[in-house]
Amino acid sequence: MISELDLEIVNALQINPRADWSRIGDVLELSAPTVVRRWSSLAEQGLAWITPAPGPRYLSAGWSAFINLQSTPAEQDALIQRLCAEPAFGTVSLVSGQHDLFVDCFASTHEDLMAIVTGSFAELPGVTRREVVFVTELYRQASDWRSGTLEPARARLMAKPPIPSPPAYSPDRLDAALLEELAKDGRASWAELGAACGVSPQTARRRVERFLGAGYITMRCDTSAAAQRGLREVTLSLNVPATHVDSIGQYFAALPSCRVSAQVLGPHNLLVTLWVRNYLEVQAHERELAARAPGSTVLSRQAVVRTYKRLGHLLDKDGRTVDVVPLPLWREGH
Repeated sequence: MISELDLEIVNALQINPRADWSRIGDVLELSAPTVVRRWSSLAEQGLAWITPAPGPRYLSAGWSAFINLQSTPAEQDALIQRLCAEPAFGTVSLVSGQHDLFVDCFASTHEDLMAIVTGSFAELPGVTRREVVFVTELYRQASDWRSGTLEPARARLMAKPPIPSPPAYSPDRLDAALLEELAKDGRASWAELGAACGVSPQTARRRVERFLGAGYITMRCDTSAAAQRGLREVTLSLNVPATHVDSIGQYFAALPSCRVSAQVLGPHNLLVTLWVRNYLEVQAHERELAARAPGSTVLSRQAVVRTYKRLGHLLDKDGRTVDVVPLPLWREGH
């Protein structure tokens, strides 16, 4: 079990993933070395980690899709291994329902995404059917989710200060290298990032703050199942009348249990992922959906049985990170 104090540190880092240790210590009334020691223990055990993630403006520069796969049981393990090895497939989960696997896919250009969708699956073992939907608008993404462990006053103290948006620019090889290092350790110091990429700590900080300020990339704190306190992941595929899709997407996005709310192009037009304590909570949300948007239909309900990869991090059976395959979120010269 993870202690309540460790959960408070995790919640602080969900709010502000690269906050100074001293700031976290002040908010939690701890010394900075104590915070560092406790976080280091969590990270070394694979219980919590920080990694780059798509930012609020990601879809204006990158591309994303959700993919459902059916597979033959005999080749399912081999298929999961191949999916986990592919950098573009950020998250890979075994799910209940009419499909076997749920995958999210990221690419820095439309051409790259089309190449993955059209070219990757022919070589994958055991795939009998696939369904691809393209993400067209994000109302909420998983990096916005908070555990709520901290009391509201302390959570407000942890909020990130606003960063001025930089003028438009094209990322270069250094930006890509810094992102790859952050994927390995999202709490790496500016000195460590600079040394790994052959630049000064000041240059590393300026570059990272520039691409975070642009909103294309953000940082995200994730945890193993041990820190999730019995939460269960459910994804709903919804068809909502076009006149209501924005309001329903925003309704789900405002729920504390919502991890993802996305408008998509495919057999359905809205995909929602919730973390619930009881599956019966889903029925309450469906009743609210029917009241708010008559004519809406639920095309599928998927409960996650096991997650093998989350945002590039390979997970063991207990949901602990054991390795990372950096995502192709931002390509040089894009």
